[in-house]
Amino acid sequence: MRNKEIMEKVIKLDKETLFSREQSARVMVQIAIIRKAFGVKNDETNKPVIDYERELILTDDEIRKEYEQYLNFLKWSIEKKDLDKEREFKNQINYFIDGVAFFHRGLADEFKKNVLQYAKNV
Repeated sequence: MRNKEIMEKVIKLDKETLFSREQSARVMVQIAIIRKAFGVKNDETNKPVIDYERELILTDDEIRKEYEQYLNFLKWSIEKKDLDKEREFKNQINYFIDGVAFFHRGLADEFKKNVLQYAKNV
């Protein structure tokens, strides 16, 4: 993926004015997976953007592990019958999927199908 495209997304998220806790959670979850997936360092957002092909440094399986952590939090909240936390973790899963969709549509689609199947089984 082009570094310029990645950095524009990271900088946009980084500079987004946050008006709610929910908006803050969305930005944090999305920027975290994008930064981690491409190894974007904090100080890179303050430098001029150089355009080159930036390699994805996380494997699909490593991204799946990240996704599984969100599912585990959701499972925990369901077991505890904590509806507020359940809603919060469902939202975070959707934010994570949106973040992954930015750079890997196929994996994001897999996660969407998985979370729908998970919801049916709960």
